[in-house]
Amino acid sequence: MQKRPSRPRPCTYCPAPGADACVRTQGDGETHIYAHQACAQAKGVDTLYVFTDEQPAGGSS
Repeated sequence: MQKRPSRPRPCTYCPAPGADACVRTQGDGETHIYAHQACAQAKGVDTLYVFTDEQPAGGSS
């Protein structure tokens, strides 16, 4: 899982900020499209990855 970006991301499927998952990439794969997990699930869209603010087990930083 990846760390959440420092700035809030808009959701592709609703007007609320704070998207917590990537649902697809565009072009060269460097442009990521974000959504709330709940919004993506309601649309039947699988997430590519979700953000986490927790350290993975055994992780350090």
